[in-house]
Amino acid sequence: MSLGQKANEIVKSATTIFEGMAVTFSHMMREPITIQYPDRTERPVSEMLPPRYRGFLEVQIDICGGCKRCEKACPINCIVVEMTKDPETKKMMLSRFDIDISKCMFCGLCVDACKGDATGAIRHTREFEGASGSLDALVLRFIKPGDMHPLYKAPKDHPEQVPVGEYGPHAREARERALRDNSAVLAAAREAAEAK
Repeated sequence: MSLGQKANEIVKSATTIFEGMAVTFSHMMREPITIQYPDRTERPVSEMLPPRYRGFLEVQIDICGGCKRCEKACPINCIVVEMTKDPETKKMMLSRFDIDISKCMFCGLCVDACKGDATGAIRHTREFEGASGSLDALVLRFIKPGDMHPLYKAPKDHPEQVPVGEYGPHAREARERALRDNSAVLAAAREAAEAK
């Protein structure tokens, strides 16, 4: 390698370094593009999510019939539903309803199975922040260990099919919670109820 070639290599290396430094310095003088999450977003992140966003699963135990359709529909077995017979009343009761969010792939098959064939007790929320110190914290337990919850049974004397969540002790709250993410649908439902 001649002295001229070596000098050209040194000049090329120095030029490359200065070009890189010029880009770096130009970015130092600009305003930042990155938005600091979640403190400095223009609107709450939950408002910026798409309308059909699938967040964590939520179960309304008050209207769960224990049919286990959601458990059977789950392709990765992240839902566990167990029932035991109450020794006093001799009726079947829900003794466990767990959803392991760390395994869930948010496919929505459990929601479709419950909504289409059962009571609609399970649904996706708009909640997405699931940081935790251990995987055990990502197992959502809807019935405390040792407790038992009665199975929901629809009234048989009703002449027509009643929309999900119109009966039961927490019916109005359940419907509003299910519709809270879509205010237009909730407003239409309220207008229809007032018109009757």
